[in-house]
Amino acid sequence: MPYIPSTDADRAAMLNRIGAKNIEELFDAIPEKLRMKADLNIPPGLPESAVMAYMSELGAKNHVFHPHRVLAGGGVYCHFIPSVVKELTHRGEFYTAYTPYQPEVSQGMLQAIFEYQSYVCMLTGMEVSNASSYDGGTALMDAALMARNATKRSRILLPPYLNPQYREVVETYNLGMAAGIVTLPADADGAIDRKVLDKELAAGNVAALVIQFPNYMGFYEEDIPGMVKAAHDAGALAVFSAYPFAMGVTCTPGEMGADIVTGEGQPLGLAPSFGGPYLGYCATTMKLVRQLPGRIIGKANAAFGRKGYVMTLQAREQHIRRDKAASNICTNQALCALQTTIYLSIIGKHGFHHIARKCEENAHYAAQKISGIKGLKMAFPKRAFFNEFAAQLENPALLPLAREALMKKGWLPGVTLEDKYPALKGGLLLAFTELQDKASIDEFARDFQEALNV
Repeated sequence: MPYIPSTDADRAAMLNRIGAKNIEELFDAIPEKLRMKADLNIPPGLPESAVMAYMSELGAKNHVFHPHRVLAGGGVYCHFIPSVVKELTHRGEFYTAYTPYQPEVSQGMLQAIFEYQSYVCMLTGMEVSNASSYDGGTALMDAALMARNATKRSRILLPPYLNPQYREVVETYNLGMAAGIVTLPADADGAIDRKVLDKELAAGNVAALVIQFPNYMGFYEEDIPGMVKAAHDAGALAVFSAYPFAMGVTCTPGEMGADIVTGEGQPLGLAPSFGGPYLGYCATTMKLVRQLPGRIIGKANAAFGRKGYVMTLQAREQHIRRDKAASNICTNQALCALQTTIYLSIIGKHGFHHIARKCEENAHYAAQKISGIKGLKMAFPKRAFFNEFAAQLENPALLPLAREALMKKGWLPGVTLEDKYPALKGGLLLAFTELQDKASIDEFARDFQEALNV
């Protein structure tokens, strides 16, 4: 229905109904000194054609990088999205969908979410998934709260190279909850220091050990099954934050003993899109199903031998008492979950595995080429990695100049690390997906070498 503004008569009738003389009376609760007296500094309105011309002029100032030349990752990645994914996602019956409160008239959307949950369980090796979260950071935060509620403990152990944004979200949501957030140190090779980990677990009151898979530097932690076992022996849960495509070349977190698996679903059919909206996934075991935040869609038997889809176990504040709610997830990014479901259904099992292999192969080929550049080295040369790795310039002062030179050649050359990790001066996080090939990687290596020789 198009927007229909209220008339003067409409506004007068509404004010009369509530007993207010004018609109200003509605703001009596706001102290006079806090009210804005002057008019906003907004220019006069423009016709649509002028607005479009102005916005085009602004847009032309952006530095646009072709997806094949974007090597920045750090939690958000450029993957190829088949055209049919967006075509189906933008259909009207899905595009305007919100929360399916009435299952009898929302069967299509409920089935789509059910299929999404099924895909997440297949990817993670877990038994049950929720109907999605907002993004990877909030999904991990929810997992930390799940662990605290399930174990009745408060301490959360974070790995040294957890995505910095995820760390900030977890720390923010645990403020005021008497939850001790402990960041474990790294050993000389950048892995979790096992001696410190064992000491922290032995100290007790640990609700969860968080493992990012791979971590922010793109590397796999050492002896993950051993760390999971140590956490379980200490009475703690093992919480994973996993890059979906990494599970296409390894065993699943479920097979490694994970209790809760979370992650960012953006790589699965969602464009980087200026930072969102994205999609968080969260899956767990049936033992912890009642701690799972948000809602879960189930399949039930309907009349006349048919199947029906319903919302069940809605552990959110709108459906149960606030003190019993596990989360305040509302929209649950259902449209993003739908797009991910369509993407996974189109690429299929073999396509998923093929894309994961290409990501891994391209990154390892790139690491080999970059290691041959004079003045550049791998930050953690002994570590196994998936599609992303940290490189480091021997002369950190050259990094800003090199990045500027590469951007002029059309590359978005990775994510700088020094601002978040001061010890990694001259550090650069480089990510590769199926969009690159050997020829483009060779070109990047040549351009990088030239940029360092300037």
